[in-house]
Order: sequence, then structure tokens, then C-alpha cells
Amino acid sequence: MDFNDRATGDAAILVAITQVLLAIATGVSLLGLLNPVTLIRIMIAGLVFWLIYSGATYAIVRFVLEGSGTYPFYLRVSGFAYPTLLMVIFGNFLFDNFALILLVGAALFIVVVATGVSYVADIDRVKAYGAAIGGYVAVVVIQSILGSLRIF
Repeated sequence: MDFNDRATGDAAILVAITQVLLAIATGVSLLGLLNPVTLIRIMIAGLVFWLIYSGATYAIVRFVLEGSGTYPFYLRVSGFAYPTLLMVIFGNFLFDNFALILLVGAALFIVVVATGVSYVADIDRVKAYGAAIGGYVAVVVIQSILGSLRIF
């Protein structure tokens, strides 16, 4: 990931595949995925999460923690970590509480991103975990704000 500039495209493919699998796991039928509107909506949701999370994590590391790295590397790290969100599917077999299932999926995602951030930004693990969690919180806040907007 560090030396291959084309890995960003690979990360985008992983995000798209993960989004389709998550959609199927949450009840979207295969025939529903053939509907272009549904498929585009699912892809845009994954793309928006990926871009906002990467940008927020990058901003936290660069401007708050004064670490190093470029935005494309953060895109690659979060894109390659994105399939860990599939733990939501497997967590359903282990836990009955949906909030706990989401917490398990998000925790593994944050661990993978924090490992990549600590490598590229030359910061210690505690700061890397703070940046990874801060990026996730920023995504939740931004999506809550954008989700509450209604355009008539």
C-alpha cells in the first residue's frame, strides 16, 4: 500500500464489494441490487463514508497530532480496512444486541486503521487510536447532520 499508487483503486473496489455484501446481509435482495437506483445509492453511501472518514482521520493526524502522511495513503488504509465491517454479519451469529454487533465491527475497523496510521504518520499507537476513533466520530456527526437535512 505504501509504495503502490494504484492501491487506491484496489481500496475503492474493496469498499464497493463490501457495500454490496453488507446490503445483502441487511436484507436487500439480489434482484433489488439489479435496480440501478438501489445499487448507486448503496455505492454512494460507501463512497461517502470512505471519503469522509479518510479526510477526517487525515485532518486529525496532520493538523491536531502533527503527524505525517498524505491523503491518498489514508484513503488506502481505510479502504483496505473497510472489509472488516463485514464482522457485522458474523457478529449477528454471536450476539443478539445490534448495538454490540456494530461495536464489534467498528472496533476491528478502528484497530486496522490505527495500525496503518501509526506506521505512516510516525506517531505512537495511543495517538493513532485517537485519530482512528476521532475520524469515526466525525463521520457519525457529519452523517447525522446531512441525514437530518431535508430538501423540498
